[in-house]
Amino acid sequence: MSFLRVVNDRFPTFSSADKESAKAAEYERVATPTDKAKASQSSAASIETEIPHCCFYCSWCGSPILLPHDSLGLVFGGPLIRRIEARSIGTVCNSCGHAAAYSLFRGGHGYNTRHKFVASRTTGKTVLLDWIRCDEPTCVFPLPVFVLVEEDSSGEEIKELAAGWTWDELKCTAGHDLRAPRWLFDATLHRRPIDLTRVGARRPR
Repeated sequence: MSFLRVVNDRFPTFSSADKESAKAAEYERVATPTDKAKASQSSAASIETEIPHCCFYCSWCGSPILLPHDSLGLVFGGPLIRRIEARSIGTVCNSCGHAAAYSLFRGGHGYNTRHKFVASRTTGKTVLLDWIRCDEPTCVFPLPVFVLVEEDSSGEEIKELAAGWTWDELKCTAGHDLRAPRWLFDATLHRRPIDLTRVGARRPR
């Protein structure tokens, strides 16, 4: 019997895969259900990825407003990837409840040098609430309004939230004053909020 065989018989050597398998087996043997639950939660958190968000700063209170760019229909992207066409978007600050227009396009209404793209994890869901038109008869630039809400929020729940927002500061893409959407005062919801990550959309004509 060779010397190497004797050594291997008495002191088994493991490959990296063998070591990992041995560790996993030992963990399964000694880990409690609580340990396994924590490990599962940690694993789920680790696979969350950061994606491009539009970071706007509220024109009223200065709080940051983070919206996933994909959920905005890639509106501030190149012409070939946009799912909607608009120079500005409307949204609501969840800190103070003021609705306003924002843009990442230089010259677009609501543009500010502080506004930028950032990488961030997604929370809740961002939906297209409505396209709001101004009263200027020659204006052809309705404003798409997006809102960040809880993942399981229904259309009626979003409408109830919208009734408490301040709409006085909202202007269309061309800078004309906008009124609060009429469906706020109707008994029924004007339109169902749209998730642009699942449905493509273009500006209504």
